[in-house]
Amino acid sequence: MKRYIKRWISFILFMCVFVWYPSEGVVMAADSGQKNIDIVGTASMNTYDVALRVGKTKQLVCNGTTGKMVWKSSNPKVATVDKKGLVKAIKPGKAMISVSGGNLIGSMTCKVGVSKKITTKQARRKIMAMKKTYKEGLSWTNENRQYFWEATNCQCYGCIALCGEISDKVFGKYAPVTKHSNFSRIKAGDHIRIGNEHSVMVLQKNGNTLTVVEGNYNATVHWGRKITKKGVTGKWILCGNKILTECFSVFGRGYSKLFFKCLAQMKLYMLLSGLTMDFLT
Repeated sequence: MKRYIKRWISFILFMCVFVWYPSEGVVMAADSGQKNIDIVGTASMNTYDVALRVGKTKQLVCNGTTGKMVWKSSNPKVATVDKKGLVKAIKPGKAMISVSGGNLIGSMTCKVGVSKKITTKQARRKIMAMKKTYKEGLSWTNENRQYFWEATNCQCYGCIALCGEISDKVFGKYAPVTKHSNFSRIKAGDHIRIGNEHSVMVLQKNGNTLTVVEGNYNATVHWGRKITKKGVTGKWILCGNKILTECFSVFGRGYSKLFFKCLAQMKLYMLLSGLTMDFLT
């Protein structure tokens, strides 16, 4: 009975800290590209974050403004923009596209990430080459492995951190995000989130069987485990060729510094009460 009461007290203390802390001024984990907006009326852009493959284009639109608008790219070697706001991806990297002029006070910006498309065969070859870096049995837990996955705007731990690191090295930090739940579309390099409990990266698919690499498998990196279709169907998310748009469905994306402060406190409370943090595996 005492242990039960202790757990509830720990949980209430954590919730008090989390709810009491003001939300104003929270610093998000990644720049959305909207910081420099100082506009007249209801002016806005049609998007503030774009992912493109080399050679592809995206039309940017500045809504709610009048007069001649001036478009500029911070890195024309990565992405160019013409006088009408048409962006073209040149080579892998990141560029900021800004627009000013007219009745716009200051400027608005859009982040453009460019990546190069690779084949499934190339993806598998790149992943397998990483066995030298992420060796079988390498210690890999929520406590000792973290990775900021820029494309997901999320600080990741454990199994997701491994998927994030490998994915960025294979496809590039700015590869476009796709998300689906169709088993027939699975291919090498796909990141599967199973039941919002564990993440794996696909090495190979043979019929209804997947061969994967994963982190935090018995607290280590493990290569070659086989998972059947039955093992991933139900409550699972598959992100084609790249990444999960939400690192943890419980919290969503865009963590703040406040969250990590409270997370550390929650770990302490749960440790004292004998609880675990399985949702971060």
